[in-house]
Amino acid sequence: MATMLKRSITVATALAAAVAAPAHATPALAPLKGCYVAAQENQREFVMVSGSGFTPFAKVGVFVDNILQEEPVTSVDGTLTGMVKAPFPDVPQRAFVLRVTEEAKTTDNTASTTSLVTKLLVSQSPKQASTSRRVRFRGRGFTQPAPVYAHYVFAGRSRKTVKLGFPTPPCGVFSVRRKQFPFKKRPQVGVWTIQFDQEARYNPQAAIRYPLTVKVRRRIKPQRARRSAS
Repeated sequence: MATMLKRSITVATALAAAVAAPAHATPALAPLKGCYVAAQENQREFVMVSGSGFTPFAKVGVFVDNILQEEPVTSVDGTLTGMVKAPFPDVPQRAFVLRVTEEAKTTDNTASTTSLVTKLLVSQSPKQASTSRRVRFRGRGFTQPAPVYAHYVFAGRSRKTVKLGFPTPPCGVFSVRRKQFPFKKRPQVGVWTIQFDQEARYNPQAAIRYPLTVKVRRRIKPQRARRSAS
């Protein structure tokens, strides 16, 4: 009986120590990804929040750029996990700050970390060009470890796919010079869509995709000046 009681006290003491320990630890957040993508205001990538070292069962505020996002309660061991949306950048790319602060101990128990957020963008320079002319395609937001592809789509069907190479991490930036239409023959007159994504086969529902619209017009031959009668 005495042995069992001693073991019970030992187990209870160990559990109490495990619960109390995080309160004396330094709050910290797990590192974030190198870059997050915001395609539109309502299409922003989720940021995983993982923290430790907070007071058990404490109410905390989760802030992105000092704007409150969530108010969860930490677990019995002083940890928390969850998700918030990345901010939408007013510029093509910028840094942002993720911060978690205990409401009762705003000065002592707070932790923060930073990352980057980028818009999903593709541009063509010059904006207007003949179909056979070499243009520069610039893009960002293609953060997967895979090449960028350009799918030439007309009337809902992919007519050609071109591999553009690997983007530069962490925000998936690329810049390449290519013929606007890498076709042997002049493309059909009408509205084309060049879909940029990171899938080797055309997928109109690709998770990360950017459509660039190009209008192909009929070529007008210049008229020769008529010779005046002598």
